[in-house]
Amino acid sequence: MRPARTASSDTRARILEAARRIIVERGYPAATCQGIARAAGVSRPTLHYYFASREEIYDCLVEQSRNLLAECAERAMRYDTLVERLTEFGLRLREVDSRDRSTIAFLISARLEGMRNRELGEDPAMALREFFIELLADAVAAGELPSDIDIESAVEVMYTVLWGLGFYTGFVERSTDMLVLAEQLENLFASA
Repeated sequence: MRPARTASSDTRARILEAARRIIVERGYPAATCQGIARAAGVSRPTLHYYFASREEIYDCLVEQSRNLLAECAERAMRYDTLVERLTEFGLRLREVDSRDRSTIAFLISARLEGMRNRELGEDPAMALREFFIELLADAVAAGELPSDIDIESAVEVMYTVLWGLGFYTGFVERSTDMLVLAEQLENLFASA
């Protein structure tokens, strides 16, 4: 018999949250089904009721991350200017991080784990490149950026800045520092 719907979704969410924390703190190889079950406060058979393997859990975490980033990008694109869009994107990422500190840290970890463990598949943040390309192309079309800008190189710079901020936010940040950093980054984009 399947658990009640609310209890079922809560249990599934606890398993995913526990797996995300373990991956962030100790890496994918340490995320065993037994360890995830223990951290989630469920038995191993209960974990396997929801997920067939740790790979399935990881894939679900990657999909959640991909969806969160897509939602942040979609909300940012509702604004008109490059600075407004970047500001909104940053605010949405901060909001995600404030709900669960392991979310942004998982994005960084997933990028690294994917490089170390090729079987894990695509980096959940690969779609960010497409977002940045659209963002910069729109800014060129609107005259916010010069028409001769090398969009590909600019995207790489933005991607690098995002990973640096993600690392800082996920692993280093003190909350007061992040607000100052976000303001300075916004000022930098506004004046550049």
